[in-house]
Amino acid sequence: MDFAGSAGASGGTWIAGALAVAAGICLLIGILTPLAAVLAEILTIGMFTSWLPMPQPNPFDSTLSLAFVGVIAVSVALLGPGAFSLDARLFGLREIVIPHRRAPDGPAQGPR
Repeated sequence: MDFAGSAGASGGTWIAGALAVAAGICLLIGILTPLAAVLAEILTIGMFTSWLPMPQPNPFDSTLSLAFVGVIAVSVALLGPGAFSLDARLFGLREIVIPHRRAPDGPAQGPR
């Protein structure tokens, strides 16, 4: 049995595919989430600009779907892992605290 397009697959195709699978597994498990998302973004940019070969069969047959994957990868890289990820279990949850603004002459403003 021969996969579609695998007869002439170069080494770059196999490396790009292996990196994409590794990034996907890391994102699904939730370990090294920001690094895996950055790797997925680099692979998406590489396929978008034709630096890396497109997989066969091609799940990203339009530039819109590649842009969508790129936006998701950037958002995951910036937001980080969720509460149920291995990263959260290993390194603890991170909470973003935004301090209340102070008025120039008075006490802090905001809900009490």
